[in-house]
Amino acid sequence: CHEPASQSPYSPRPRQRRSLEAHAGNAYVAECGCEAIAHLACWSDGRSEQLMRAGAAARIVAALEAHAGNAYVAECGCEAIAHLACWSDGRSEQLMRAGAAARIVAALEAHVLDADVASAGCVAIQALVSCGGTREQQFITHPDVAMRAGAAPRILAALQAHACDAHVVELGCTAIGALAQGSNDRRSALKALGAEEVLDVLAQSHRDYARESAASALALLREEWDVAQQMMKMSVNV
Repeated sequence: CHEPASQSPYSPRPRQRRSLEAHAGNAYVAECGCEAIAHLACWSDGRSEQLMRAGAAARIVAALEAHAGNAYVAECGCEAIAHLACWSDGRSEQLMRAGAAARIVAALEAHVLDADVASAGCVAIQALVSCGGTREQQFITHPDVAMRAGAAPRILAALQAHACDAHVVELGCTAIGALAQGSNDRRSALKALGAEEVLDVLAQSHRDYARESAASALALLREEWDVAQQMMKMSVNV
Protein backbone atom coordinates (compact mmCIF):
# COMPACT_ATOMS: atom_id res chain seq x y z
CA CYS A 1 0.00 0.00 0.00
CA HIS A 2 1.23 3.48 -0.77
CA GLU A 3 0.27 6.96 0.37
CA PRO A 4 -2.17 8.42 -2.19
CA ALA A 5 -2.13 11.91 -3.60
CA SER A 6 -4.34 14.38 -1.75
CA GLN A 7 -7.03 14.16 -4.43
CA SER A 8 -6.92 10.38 -4.70
CA PRO A 9 -10.28 8.66 -5.17
CA TYR A 10 -9.21 6.26 -2.42
CA SER A 11 -9.18 8.94 0.28
CA PRO A 12 -11.96 8.52 2.87
CA ARG A 13 -15.12 10.39 1.89
CA PRO A 14 -18.02 11.58 4.04
CA ARG A 15 -20.42 8.97 2.62
CA GLN A 16 -17.93 6.19 3.29
CA ARG A 17 -17.38 7.45 6.82
CA ARG A 18 -21.09 7.50 7.61
CA SER A 19 -21.98 4.10 6.14
CA LEU A 20 -21.11 2.07 9.25
CA GLU A 21 -23.21 4.36 11.41
CA ALA A 22 -26.19 4.68 9.07
CA HIS A 23 -26.44 0.91 8.52
CA ALA A 24 -25.26 -0.27 11.92
CA GLY A 25 -27.69 -3.19 11.93
CA ASN A 26 -26.57 -4.62 8.59
CA ALA A 27 -23.84 -7.21 9.02
CA TYR A 28 -22.76 -7.11 5.38
CA VAL A 29 -22.33 -3.33 5.50
CA ALA A 30 -20.38 -3.71 8.73
CA GLU A 31 -18.12 -6.33 7.17
CA CYS A 32 -17.49 -4.29 4.01
CA GLY A 33 -17.03 -1.06 5.97
CA CYS A 34 -14.44 -2.59 8.27
CA GLU A 35 -12.69 -4.19 5.31
CA ALA A 36 -12.59 -0.84 3.50
CA ILE A 37 -11.11 0.87 6.55
CA ALA A 38 -8.46 -1.84 6.82
CA HIS A 39 -7.45 -1.38 3.19
CA LEU A 40 -7.41 2.41 3.43
CA ALA A 41 -5.33 2.37 6.60
CA CYS A 42 -2.80 -0.14 5.23
CA TRP A 43 0.70 1.32 5.59
CA SER A 44 -0.56 4.89 5.50
CA ASP A 45 -0.33 7.23 8.46
CA GLY A 46 -2.10 9.93 6.48
CA ARG A 47 -5.17 7.87 5.66
CA SER A 48 -5.17 6.31 9.12
CA GLU A 49 -5.24 9.72 10.74
CA GLN A 50 -8.09 10.82 8.45
CA LEU A 51 -10.08 7.75 9.36
CA MET A 52 -9.52 8.26 13.08
CA ARG A 53 -10.60 11.89 12.86
CA ALA A 54 -13.73 10.70 11.04
CA GLY A 55 -14.62 8.45 13.98
CA ALA A 56 -13.44 5.08 12.64
CA ALA A 57 -12.49 3.74 16.07
CA ALA A 58 -15.95 4.11 17.56
CA ARG A 59 -17.67 2.76 14.45
CA ILE A 60 -15.48 -0.36 14.24
CA VAL A 61 -15.97 -1.12 17.92
CA ALA A 62 -19.72 -0.62 17.51
CA ALA A 63 -19.79 -2.94 14.49
CA LEU A 64 -17.92 -5.65 16.40
CA GLU A 65 -20.36 -5.33 19.29
CA ALA A 66 -23.52 -5.23 17.16
CA HIS A 67 -22.46 -8.26 15.08
CA ALA A 68 -20.54 -10.24 17.68
CA GLY A 69 -21.79 -13.53 16.27
CA ASN A 70 -20.66 -12.84 12.71
CA ALA A 71 -17.21 -14.25 11.98
CA TYR A 72 -16.69 -12.13 8.87
CA VAL A 73 -17.36 -8.89 10.76
CA ALA A 74 -15.09 -10.11 13.56
CA GLU A 75 -12.24 -10.82 11.16
CA CYS A 76 -12.57 -7.55 9.21
CA GLY A 77 -13.06 -5.48 12.37
CA CYS A 78 -9.93 -6.90 13.98
CA GLU A 79 -7.96 -6.31 10.78
CA ALA A 80 -9.13 -2.70 10.66
CA ILE A 81 -8.05 -2.15 14.26
CA ALA A 82 -4.65 -3.70 13.56
CA HIS A 83 -3.99 -1.46 10.54
CA LEU A 84 -5.12 1.69 12.33
CA ALA A 85 -3.05 0.94 15.43
CA CYS A 86 0.12 0.04 13.56
CA TRP A 87 3.13 2.23 14.46
CA SER A 88 1.10 4.87 16.28
CA ASP A 89 0.89 5.40 20.03
CA GLY A 90 -1.77 8.05 19.50
CA ARG A 91 -4.09 5.89 17.41
CA SER A 92 -3.54 2.91 19.70
CA GLU A 93 -4.54 5.09 22.64
CA GLN A 94 -7.73 6.21 20.89
CA LEU A 95 -8.63 2.65 19.96
CA MET A 96 -8.02 1.46 23.50
CA ARG A 97 -10.22 4.23 24.88
CA ALA A 98 -12.94 3.27 22.39
CA GLY A 99 -12.95 -0.26 23.82
CA ALA A 100 -11.07 -2.07 21.05
CA ALA A 101 -9.28 -4.54 23.33
CA ALA A 102 -12.51 -5.82 24.87
CA ARG A 103 -14.15 -6.26 21.45
CA ILE A 104 -11.15 -8.16 20.07
CA VAL A 105 -11.18 -10.45 23.09
CA ALA A 106 -14.92 -11.01 22.64
CA ALA A 107 -14.38 -11.85 18.96
CA LEU A 108 -11.65 -14.36 19.82
CA GLU A 109 -13.92 -15.98 22.38
CA ALA A 110 -17.01 -16.11 20.16
CA HIS A 111 -15.12 -17.53 17.17
CA VAL A 112 -12.42 -19.60 18.82
CA LEU A 113 -12.62 -22.29 16.13
CA ASP A 114 -12.30 -19.85 13.23
CA ALA A 115 -8.65 -19.64 12.14
CA ASP A 116 -9.14 -16.37 10.24
CA VAL A 117 -10.65 -14.63 13.27
CA ALA A 118 -7.91 -16.09 15.46
CA SER A 119 -5.22 -14.70 13.16
CA ALA A 120 -6.84 -11.26 12.85
CA GLY A 121 -7.51 -11.02 16.58
CA CYS A 122 -3.96 -11.93 17.54
CA VAL A 123 -2.54 -9.39 15.07
CA ALA A 124 -4.87 -6.70 16.43
CA ILE A 125 -3.83 -7.33 20.04
CA GLN A 126 -0.16 -7.37 19.08
CA ALA A 127 -0.52 -4.08 17.16
CA LEU A 128 -2.30 -2.37 20.03
CA VAL A 129 0.09 -3.46 22.77
CA SER A 130 3.30 -3.03 20.76
CA CYS A 131 2.48 0.51 19.66
CA GLY A 132 1.08 1.78 22.92
CA GLY A 133 3.48 3.45 25.30
CA THR A 134 3.05 4.32 28.95
CA ARG A 135 0.68 7.13 29.84
CA GLU A 136 2.53 8.81 32.70
CA GLN A 137 -0.61 10.34 34.15
CA GLN A 138 -2.26 6.92 34.39
CA PHE A 139 0.73 4.68 35.11
CA ILE A 140 -0.74 2.02 32.87
CA THR A 141 0.36 0.50 29.58
CA HIS A 142 -1.63 -0.93 26.72
CA PRO A 143 -0.48 -4.50 27.48
CA ASP A 144 -1.98 -4.05 30.96
CA VAL A 145 -5.29 -2.95 29.44
CA ALA A 146 -5.26 -5.96 27.11
CA MET A 147 -4.49 -8.32 29.99
CA ARG A 148 -7.32 -6.90 32.05
CA ALA A 149 -9.65 -7.35 29.11
CA GLY A 150 -8.76 -11.06 29.05
CA ALA A 151 -6.51 -11.14 26.00
CA ALA A 152 -4.04 -13.71 27.32
CA PRO A 153 -6.43 -16.63 27.91
CA ARG A 154 -8.18 -16.00 24.61
CA ILE A 155 -4.92 -15.97 22.63
CA LEU A 156 -3.77 -19.14 24.38
CA ALA A 157 -7.13 -20.76 23.60
CA ALA A 158 -6.69 -19.80 19.94
CA LEU A 159 -3.19 -21.28 19.92
CA GLN A 160 -4.46 -24.53 21.37
CA ALA A 161 -7.48 -24.69 19.04
CA HIS A 162 -5.27 -24.09 15.99
CA ALA A 163 -2.07 -25.74 17.17
CA CYS A 164 -1.48 -27.23 13.71
CA ASP A 165 -2.01 -23.94 11.86
CA ALA A 166 1.42 -22.36 11.41
CA HIS A 167 -0.04 -18.92 10.58
CA VAL A 168 -2.16 -18.73 13.74
CA VAL A 169 0.76 -20.06 15.78
CA GLU A 170 3.15 -17.44 14.44
CA LEU A 171 0.76 -14.54 15.06
CA GLY A 172 -0.54 -15.80 18.40
CA CYS A 173 2.94 -16.39 19.79
CA THR A 174 4.02 -12.93 18.64
CA ALA A 175 1.07 -11.47 20.56
CA ILE A 176 1.99 -13.45 23.69
CA GLY A 177 5.57 -12.22 23.37
CA ALA A 178 4.34 -8.62 23.16
CA LEU A 179 2.30 -9.11 26.34
CA ALA A 180 5.26 -10.70 28.13
CA GLN A 181 7.66 -7.81 27.55
CA GLY A 182 8.23 -5.16 30.16
CA SER A 183 6.39 -6.54 33.17
CA ASN A 184 7.12 -9.26 35.73
CA ASP A 185 3.46 -9.22 36.73
CA ARG A 186 2.30 -9.95 33.20
CA ARG A 187 4.89 -12.70 32.79
CA SER A 188 3.72 -14.27 36.05
CA ALA A 189 0.10 -14.05 34.94
CA LEU A 190 0.93 -15.67 31.60
CA LYS A 191 2.81 -18.48 33.32
CA ALA A 192 -0.12 -19.05 35.66
CA LEU A 193 -2.34 -19.50 32.60
CA GLY A 194 -0.03 -22.21 31.26
CA ALA A 195 1.57 -20.12 28.52
CA GLU A 196 5.01 -21.62 29.10
CA GLU A 197 3.79 -25.16 28.45
CA VAL A 198 1.78 -24.13 25.37
CA LEU A 199 4.69 -22.23 23.83
CA ASP A 200 7.13 -25.05 24.55
CA VAL A 201 4.96 -27.58 22.71
CA LEU A 202 4.46 -25.24 19.74
CA ALA A 203 8.18 -24.45 19.49
CA GLN A 204 8.93 -28.16 19.23
CA SER A 205 6.15 -29.05 16.81
CA HIS A 206 6.56 -26.29 14.19
CA ARG A 207 9.19 -25.07 11.75
CA ASP A 208 10.33 -21.75 10.30
CA TYR A 209 8.44 -18.61 11.34
CA ALA A 210 6.00 -20.39 13.65
CA ARG A 211 8.80 -22.11 15.54
CA GLU A 212 10.83 -18.91 15.80
CA SER A 213 7.83 -16.95 17.05
CA ALA A 214 7.06 -19.58 19.68
CA ALA A 215 10.68 -19.84 20.77
CA SER A 216 11.03 -16.05 20.97
CA ALA A 217 7.87 -15.69 23.08
CA LEU A 218 9.04 -18.52 25.32
CA ALA A 219 12.41 -16.83 25.83
CA LEU A 220 10.70 -13.52 26.71
CA LEU A 221 8.44 -15.32 29.18
CA ARG A 222 11.45 -16.98 30.82
CA GLU A 223 13.42 -13.71 30.79
CA GLU A 224 16.10 -15.26 28.60
CA TRP A 225 16.85 -11.93 26.96
CA ASP A 226 19.88 -13.04 24.93
CA VAL A 227 17.94 -15.92 23.41
CA ALA A 228 14.94 -13.69 22.66
CA GLN A 229 17.15 -11.10 20.97
CA GLN A 230 18.85 -13.80 18.91
CA MET A 231 15.50 -15.20 17.78
CA MET A 232 14.30 -11.74 16.80
CA LYS A 233 17.43 -11.15 14.73
CA MET A 234 16.94 -14.49 13.01
CA SER A 235 13.37 -13.64 12.06
CA VAL A 236 14.46 -10.27 10.64
CA ASN A 237 17.26 -11.80 8.60
CA VAL A 238 15.19 -14.64 7.11
